[in-house]
Amino acid sequence: MKRTLDQLLTTIDVDPHAFSVCRIQTGWRMTFPAFAAVTVHFVLRGSGHLQVGASPPIPFSPSSVLIVPTSEQHWVGEVGDNAEVSEAANRCALLGDGLVEFTAGSGAHDTLMLCGALSAPYQGGLGFFDLLRVPTAGDMAAGIIPAGVFDAMADEITHAGFGTQAMCQALMKQGLIALLRDRRERQTELSGGAMSHPRLSKALAAIIGDPAAPHTVDSLASLSGMSRASFSDHFSKTFGQGPIDFVQKARLRIAARLLRTTDLPIKVIAQAAGYAGPRPFSRAFQAAYDCGPADYRARPDSENIRALS
Repeated sequence: MKRTLDQLLTTIDVDPHAFSVCRIQTGWRMTFPAFAAVTVHFVLRGSGHLQVGASPPIPFSPSSVLIVPTSEQHWVGEVGDNAEVSEAANRCALLGDGLVEFTAGSGAHDTLMLCGALSAPYQGGLGFFDLLRVPTAGDMAAGIIPAGVFDAMADEITHAGFGTQAMCQALMKQGLIALLRDRRERQTELSGGAMSHPRLSKALAAIIGDPAAPHTVDSLASLSGMSRASFSDHFSKTFGQGPIDFVQKARLRIAARLLRTTDLPIKVIAQAAGYAGPRPFSRAFQAAYDCGPADYRARPDSENIRALS
């Protein structure tokens, strides 16, 4: 299971972009517009509620992680009709070398959050948090994310300066991977259940565990103990794409990482990713990444990292 999880984490990027620090006074709530990315709030101090759209408010406490799906307005803070309301952008200032500080209320700010975004994957590739269908408020009090991660975030914010944004992003990534690992290893449901679907998870593990295998809809359906039609329907609804599209994107994501991080010949990478030869691999890669494997490998690392995010 751990091997499959590790491969899954290299196939589905978890690459947060830290963009703000939010400070909310008791009796206030902060509203956020709909973002074209999954929004993640790490609660470093304070408690309150998260509400997404018209869904019921979800309580949170210190050391929680609030995860909001794409294209959803939401607010964080005081629940109830008597709460003062402030839009996130109403009061903002630059903090450190790239973070923006949003504040709600003018007194003591009881809730402190580090906020980030998980952008859609390149060319419709695999993005784990895009599978979320409802908001999540994960209480990390049990130590799933080490307390030191939250402490380090708070320290970075307190002493904001050169490198603060980069350090916060690294800490957010560590926390999110710890959350993913715990949810996967315990087979608990992550708000919508792609990872925990009792049958689809078998097909997912097979694809990630051996992307080069000759996977077909029939073979994956058989592995999941479902008919071809039922498997295809459930898979498409859960992942937003057909099973063979998923297989191809998993293969190409792994191939792209091998191109960026190794000097292996392209024909070896093509074979490792499950393609019959360099030509069909190059055609598929060109269609997904708008350049051939050799050109992709020759690009500066920063361009390739953006392409994978």
